[in-house]
Amino acid sequence: MSIVLLEHPRPRTPDRYESVVNTPLSSCLMTGYVASTLKSNDYDVDIVDANLHGWSFNETIQELKKRSFKLLGVHLVYLWENTEDVFEMLLDLRKSIPDVHINLYGHFPTFASRELLANYPFVDSVTIGEPETTFLELSGEVANNKETSTLNTINGLAFNSINSKSEEGVLKPDVILNNPRKPVSNLDNLPFPYRNDFELTKKKGISTFILASRGCYGKCTFCYLDNFYGEESSWRGRSPENVFSEICDIYEELEERYFYFADANFIGPGKKGKERACELANLIMDKGLNIKFGIECRANDIEDKTIGILVRAGLKDVFLGVESGSQRSLNKFRKFTTVEDNKEAINILRQYGIEPNYGFIMFEPDSTLADIRENYEFLKEMKMLNSPSITAHLLHHKQTVFKGTRDYEKNNGDICPDSIGMYERPCEFKDKAVEALSEEVNLFCLQVLKEISQNRDDENGQFDSCVYDEGDAFSKLKNEQLIEHFEQALSFLE
Repeated sequence: MSIVLLEHPRPRTPDRYESVVNTPLSSCLMTGYVASTLKSNDYDVDIVDANLHGWSFNETIQELKKRSFKLLGVHLVYLWENTEDVFEMLLDLRKSIPDVHINLYGHFPTFASRELLANYPFVDSVTIGEPETTFLELSGEVANNKETSTLNTINGLAFNSINSKSEEGVLKPDVILNNPRKPVSNLDNLPFPYRNDFELTKKKGISTFILASRGCYGKCTFCYLDNFYGEESSWRGRSPENVFSEICDIYEELEERYFYFADANFIGPGKKGKERACELANLIMDKGLNIKFGIECRANDIEDKTIGILVRAGLKDVFLGVESGSQRSLNKFRKFTTVEDNKEAINILRQYGIEPNYGFIMFEPDSTLADIRENYEFLKEMKMLNSPSITAHLLHHKQTVFKGTRDYEKNNGDICPDSIGMYERPCEFKDKAVEALSEEVNLFCLQVLKEISQNRDDENGQFDSCVYDEGDAFSKLKNEQLIEHFEQALSFLE
């Protein structure tokens, strides 16, 4: 039986220029892991990566219509105002290939499964949580031409059972949600993810992602990652030997020399987490692999000894979950870190020549002007406002409130009825002054980002004006304008 796994188009509008919340969705290797699991069980699998090829929705549907397949797995990514385009594409496909089984998997459909199945009855099923085993079992049912009623044996699956009619005689869906599936306990048992179109991926400058762990030991109120893996989920790490083996395969077969660990928390909890990270670093050094790599982690995971060993092994880039320079906000987010933890982590990384990228929320629903001032002074004190693209992101980024997070559930009575699948709750500020500041800063930052992009295009890509350079007068000017505008707007409202 032929199976197609789809990475659909992901257009970005100017208003979403800095919407980085979907980054993990493009780098978590879900489709690669599903593909390798199916291939190891002798299924004929083809990946259609419309996002990588830059296809439009129309080009994607035409490509799909050229193929013959019984099961379509769609890694569904939330696209705000463009999300409806995905479903229009799938409806077109349904009309052309009525017998194909359409399954959705990913973070978005996991949390919005009931609403998506009810609103789009031409979708047959949704995989909840980790997709590998659930999708494998679904493939077996579809391959054997089983009726919809047999799907209720598959844990981790939600599906539409069309079994009743409305008064108008129109079929209506009956959404069934099966028992949850337990997360994979030993990640070493999973086959390495299948990597399609590797040459095109590298040509486009996309990093080679590795997933060395799943989950997070943190319980941040703005994050849905922990809930994605189930109520009893926890951080799970692959063994250093298993991760190293995958790196070696890619290093030798594809001649890759840079890797980015897409883990939400690479280092992992406590002393054992740091020891595991150091074990992997030592394997890399003992083998003599000449590689560089990037990681993502929490501020409280950063300490001198571990970072020193990782740097010697090739650590080059770090995405650091700082989130705020206000202790009140950190407490509200349940970060269980302090402002001083953030400062210490940044300073340690800089001692090793690493200027991290930052996870930072300037505006959240409960923000006060005092919180914003603390955030701003923290950014200035830590000299984090040096590059115009980064400065714009740090100064205007506001919290996204997605289903599956504690913050969403806390305010689930205030859902915007127009939200796609009721997946996102608007970030509504309690303080009107904060709301006014957020709107003003957002408009100015987006305008500057557009100017930066246009300037880069005008220079024919000879240099990236998003990177601060003492010799780049344009970048320096834009950076100064961003800081000055924010300072004036904040001072006026105070």
